[in-house]
Amino acid sequence: MKFYSAWYCPFAQRAWLALLVKKMPFEYIEIDPYLKTSRWMEISRNSGQVPVITAPNRHSVIDSTRIIEFVDQIQPSVDSLFSADAFIHAEQKYWIDHINQQIIPYFYRYLKFSDATTQTAKDKELMLQGLLKFAQSLDKHGPFFNGENISAVDIALIPFAYRIDLLLQHYRDFKLPQDSAVWQRYLHWYKAVIETPAFLQSTVAQENYQHRLIDFYLPYSRGGGQADVTKL
Repeated sequence: MKFYSAWYCPFAQRAWLALLVKKMPFEYIEIDPYLKTSRWMEISRNSGQVPVITAPNRHSVIDSTRIIEFVDQIQPSVDSLFSADAFIHAEQKYWIDHINQQIIPYFYRYLKFSDATTQTAKDKELMLQGLLKFAQSLDKHGPFFNGENISAVDIALIPFAYRIDLLLQHYRDFKLPQDSAVWQRYLHWYKAVIETPAFLQSTVAQENYQHRLIDFYLPYSRGGGQADVTKL
């Protein structure tokens, strides 16, 4: 199995985390998804985006959310990422949709627009609202979203939670609230997820990872970068 990734991409990191948590054997292939070669477009099924997983004589699997589900299904006996309970499984998918629709776009919009406009303040507030709703639904005992074991919901947010902490603090002088039990629960969750072996292997194990990530997102902080990540 081959895993096509770009070191800086949080969506690709989701897939990487799922592979690591599930202890799947894979070949990591670093690629520049912006180079739309005919071969890359074929591998990525004309999406031109990471992450992508391929296997001999099989269709490529694309999209980070689908890859998390795929990895969980292909190796069900190891650290299941989704609950076997149909109602909990449906709830997990609900919160992954929440992360994709109510947190990620507003994070990028807040990062990309640097002037002190009303819209920027609104994007910041909507991002915080999305995070707060997530925090309110965290398992009360934790440390992860559904309790003692890491799940697909955690994996869906971890790469973005890290970038919210690192990039918004650097470029927007932003810090998460700490003035309530709910935000303290979120911070407890955040500390737990960034200390997992899978997260460490996919991030800080790389040389100068934080500085490289800050440098990579500089164009975003000035209003540039990928445009579709801000779409609602």
